[in-house]
Amino acid sequence: MRGTFTHANPDFLEDIKVMLDLGFNELSMEPVVCGEDDPARLTDEDMPIVMEQYEKLAELMIERDAAGKPFTFYHYMIDLKGGPCIYKRISGCGSGTEYMAVTPWGDLYPCHQFVGEEKFLLGNIYDGVKNTAVQNDFAACNVYSREECRGCWARLYCSGGCAANAYHATGSVRGVYKYGCELFKKRIECALMVAIHREFDQ
Repeated sequence: MRGTFTHANPDFLEDIKVMLDLGFNELSMEPVVCGEDDPARLTDEDMPIVMEQYEKLAELMIERDAAGKPFTFYHYMIDLKGGPCIYKRISGCGSGTEYMAVTPWGDLYPCHQFVGEEKFLLGNIYDGVKNTAVQNDFAACNVYSREECRGCWARLYCSGGCAANAYHATGSVRGVYKYGCELFKKRIECALMVAIHREFDQ
């Protein structure tokens, strides 16, 4: 079950608890990404609340593990022993190159978050990919194409972040959604906490 938290509900752990009470154990709560003038936009004032929520979520996962009621949170799924190959660590999700979104009428977009953005229309299922310039732009999206990412400790976990989030926040698929970066790093810290607990506290 997937939800989205916004400026209206930065205390998203309460939503997670409701999902659990409803019997869902495979969960995701995504931070909203929207324009600067959107009232749903997460603000600087929301940041400490969200950071605390991620920590409390990790604590809740550990508590529920001990009680024999574990659950999965999408952003805390991390493999301490293997993980993705180096190519995936560098290139990320593969939107526009390894997979595409297909609309009901057969149009192809790099991913579902670009559907309706006509400049990202790649082609269609009948004629194939025609907009190779956009496809090549996505192929070049990797952690080393973003100057801000090169020295970041989390770069091989996020691979430079989501191209759609970058575009909607900065106007470029190779941009960096800085607010999202901070949230991502916090999620990785908390994911490591849960993973280490599960590995060694058995």
